[in-house]
Amino acid sequence: MTLTTEQLVKLSAQVEEQLAELESSALMRKDLADKIEQLSKQRKAIEGIVKDNVDSFLQKFAEKSKGIICDANSDLHKQYDAFGGLKKDEVLDKLAALLAVMEFSGVALSVLTVAITVYVLHIGIKKFSEKYCK
Repeated sequence: MTLTTEQLVKLSAQVEEQLAELESSALMRKDLADKIEQLSKQRKAIEGIVKDNVDSFLQKFAEKSKGIICDANSDLHKQYDAFGGLKKDEVLDKLAALLAVMEFSGVALSVLTVAITVYVLHIGIKKFSEKYCK
């Protein structure tokens, strides 16, 4: 599944808005626990849809996405290594496709795609991998 241009623009704007909220937050600490603590909005969104513990779901998600998120030789890791960051549109598109394979659709797919993209971009793909890829 590939996102349409219209979907990508809409979801990208939501990611930008949520990242801006996180950056302006008073909790601008650098360790992983602090960064994850800042993600309460995203964690609530994920829990509301999956009806499971967020960390448990993200581990299952990482398991399904080994070639994209967990593999240090994946396109996303290479992009991060080369540029020190990720292109949000590419992350959105890849994560939406993965979530669709996991049988999420409609609003649930959009909400999860945005929440997990914000998660990965906020804490970084390497830290996300360290925490959730087993």
